[in-house]
Amino acid sequence: MSINLEDIIELAGRRCEEADLYYHSGEDRSVDFENNKLKRVTSSQSAGVGLRVVSNGRIGFASTTDLRDPRRVVDMAVESAGFGEKAVFELPAGGADAGDVQTCDPAAGRIPMERMVDMGREALQMSRRANDDYLFNASIYTGQGVERVLNTRGLDAECESSSMSAGVGIEEVNDDGGLLDVYEHKSWGRPFESITDITKTVLGKMQLGAESAAGRAGRMPMVFTPKTIGTLLAPVMTALNGKLVHKGASRLAGQLGEKAFDERLTIYDDATIDWAPGSSPFDGEGLAAGRFALIEAGVVKNYLLDLQTAGLLGMHPTGNGYRSVSSRPSPGSANSLVAAGDTPYDDMVSGMKHGLIIDQTLGGGQSNTLAGEFSVNVALGFLVDNGRISGRVKDCMVAGNVYEVLSDIEAVGAERQWRGAACVPALCVGGLKLALDA
Repeated sequence: MSINLEDIIELAGRRCEEADLYYHSGEDRSVDFENNKLKRVTSSQSAGVGLRVVSNGRIGFASTTDLRDPRRVVDMAVESAGFGEKAVFELPAGGADAGDVQTCDPAAGRIPMERMVDMGREALQMSRRANDDYLFNASIYTGQGVERVLNTRGLDAECESSSMSAGVGIEEVNDDGGLLDVYEHKSWGRPFESITDITKTVLGKMQLGAESAAGRAGRMPMVFTPKTIGTLLAPVMTALNGKLVHKGASRLAGQLGEKAFDERLTIYDDATIDWAPGSSPFDGEGLAAGRFALIEAGVVKNYLLDLQTAGLLGMHPTGNGYRSVSSRPSPGSANSLVAAGDTPYDDMVSGMKHGLIIDQTLGGGQSNTLAGEFSVNVALGFLVDNGRISGRVKDCMVAGNVYEVLSDIEAVGAERQWRGAACVPALCVGGLKLALDA
């Protein structure tokens, strides 16, 4: 039976003041290696609908992957509206401005599974040539999908997307029983030919980590690499979520136009970058997605807002209402971009007399994120003495408050890397204390 989304919207429109529908279908394929062996090869397809309605002024929602009976999902959404919150928004009319952002490369879906397996085996051989005692793990993924947003005001927006990602992790059990575990990851909207690049990076860090250095507890400058800068940025992005702002739980509530961070910190949300993981011509509510500053030269410029949250705050939506088939729209970021600074990474490291490079962390979930606090174990950290890496520091942790740390930045890296849907530089901060496990 063919899927007729228009029937669902038409039925919802007869019974409700307003309704919008989010449809997604996709095909995913993955190849996984575990402990030097091919573990699994999988392929899956999925399709589903999430329907939001406004009935008697209140929001209802239902989702389904069974589209044989459109009336059923409408009935469920209308029934749930009896317990929903009051709607304070109007759905957009007409079509979203699709722009010219590139989000789909059909070649991603044409990569043979055999080639994906070969990519993993090539990287596995690199690992074995470096050290036959290493345990190699990898995942390679490709996906293609279609998302469509329709509403009772005539909006009908559709977008195709593709993605390819890979992660490589290598482990070694040392003679003293300690574990060295290094990983790297990459993802993009277009296919790539190999994972030997991230495997080479992992192997280089395995060599650096083979030598241990005795850490000294105390305060020192620390460099968060692009892989770990999220430890500092995650509480900030959480605070910029309009839902938390409305609830008064955000540290940045009421601070629009005020300086809250070091002037060297600038963060943009940008959905317009070709092939980037979070790019799309429109958000999950059909509003045109774009580029705008969240933090500019340390000043809070905007919050992330969907339609309902914008209505609650008396503000304009930012085109950041993202959703899945099984969830209502909620404020979220497309691609987070931190502006590059003027300090090359090598100069950042060579300029430290005594400091720490933090390249992998573990934990952090027990901290009070809303207050900006973080506390993480340093899973992969390198001690720097007189501008040179002297070895890996083990059994240590760092803790602090991101609002204090990001108010006094020592240097922002000149080079940026994509890490998932974030394009970020390295960041050198001061005032953090290294604590050693007893």
